[in-house]
Amino acid sequence: MNRDVVEHLFLSLVQIDSHSLHEGAMAERCRKELVDLGFHVVEDEAGTALGGETGNLIAVLPGSPDRPKVLLAAHMDTVQPGQGVRPRVDEAGVVWSDGTTVLGADDKAGITAILTALREIRERGIEHGQIQVVLTIGEEIGLQGAKQLSRDHLDADFGLSLDSSGDIGTIAIAGPGQAKFEATITGVRAHAGVAPEKGISAIKVAATAVSNMPHGRIDDETTANIGSFVGQGPTNVVADKVTIVGEARSRNPEKLSRVMSQIESAFQEAARSAGAQVAFQHQVMYEGFDFPETAPLRQRIERAIELAGFTPKPVKVGGGSDANVIQTLGVPILNIGIGYEDIHSTNEHIALQNIIDAAKVAVQFCALP
Repeated sequence: MNRDVVEHLFLSLVQIDSHSLHEGAMAERCRKELVDLGFHVVEDEAGTALGGETGNLIAVLPGSPDRPKVLLAAHMDTVQPGQGVRPRVDEAGVVWSDGTTVLGADDKAGITAILTALREIRERGIEHGQIQVVLTIGEEIGLQGAKQLSRDHLDADFGLSLDSSGDIGTIAIAGPGQAKFEATITGVRAHAGVAPEKGISAIKVAATAVSNMPHGRIDDETTANIGSFVGQGPTNVVADKVTIVGEARSRNPEKLSRVMSQIESAFQEAARSAGAQVAFQHQVMYEGFDFPETAPLRQRIERAIELAGFTPKPVKVGGGSDANVIQTLGVPILNIGIGYEDIHSTNEHIALQNIIDAAKVAVQFCALP
């Protein structure tokens, strides 16, 4: 693999503005690259559904019918500040932004690795089965693009997502499901100085519920957190409305369900005791996964890593990615580390060699019988 070609491609991609739901220019560039590599590319309706500039790209390259069909996935959007990225390469071959924006290695490094792997497969005439590439929008705003994917568009036996931190060889073999909740407490307004006893403070009720609910690290595979606590108003009025937004995660679906029940009970009991009312709702955002050593997909990825010259490093993670969603659509898929660091910050960086090494893993993943 030609390092200069990889560097040119990556630097050109990170300079394309593509924050969430504004991935139009990035999609056009990726479409062109994929078409030049022989893929048939379609765009789905995710952009229309989400109000974005483009939909997800789903590309297919035919292959040997005797070999497994594989899927490679990455996302096209970046977080802010991500407009006007000016990349620089230091003497060690590490790429940084100029310090005023993110770099966008998350996940343009993954896209670069995919395109580099596909070019290698084509130029070397490496035998493969059907290869499908899925490039999503809106990953950084809650996996929204992936959630718009249709099961009918996906056609693969094994999937590989190139969108995780960690050294080359890292495989996220287990990750949590996530549920988000919103609780709105309704109390009774009153003058805080004249007749506070006539009021029911929604803020106090909400604080009681939050203090009684499971929170933080619950066990080695389960967490809960409050992300927003809003109850604004003047100091001379007993607040009658508070909205709390939070989440819970667990790699065990029964634990996730139990924690959500405990959180709801904490809010219901706090409201009942104070004579307030609560409206509580929650939704599972994505399912968790856990691939044992015997899972064919895990074995395939570990073998691809070994053939590329690296040591597999299975890890259990606490975050989610498009892989969580694609998994529920019938394609077994795991995320691998591609070596980016300090993502979502202006200190984000990645070594060009890590992109090349990730591409080597992707080549082996596609080429295995």
